[in-house]
Amino acid sequence: MSKTITEFELICSKADAAWAAIQSQYVDRLTTAEIDFLFSRLVLGLTSPFYAEREPALHFTACSAVIGRKLPPERVHAALHAVPEPSQPWVERAFGLAEEHGTKIAMTLIEQRDRTNHAETTDHTDAKADAAHRELSSGAKEQVG
Repeated sequence: MSKTITEFELICSKADAAWAAIQSQYVDRLTTAEIDFLFSRLVLGLTSPFYAEREPALHFTACSAVIGRKLPPERVHAALHAVPEPSQPWVERAFGLAEEHGTKIAMTLIEQRDRTNHAETTDHTDAKADAAHRELSSGAKEQVG
């Protein structure tokens, strides 16, 4: 039996990688509040395709849980409720780009999941068709013989 990875696990794995990248790239260039907000915007983008059609409170809870894997509760709250004043002119644009990037990653994950699910369904359907064909063929041979 294969282990099915949940949407949340997929999101968390990508968020973990994004957190590491943000830390290595921006730790000396942005304030802690900016880094936290940048991460929260990326997580918002990453979760939106999965949760946009669901209850908004569920989406907010998912964002909080993902961000909470890397930040303490008070920083999670601040990252989700306050936009820090940009310390440099390019920072505000980076916030938007982070969300866009997260959304692109999520859309790729959804496409991969859908292709995998389609392939598994097709394989299962093909196996059923092959079994039915074998059954019909053996039944026809028995009637002829």
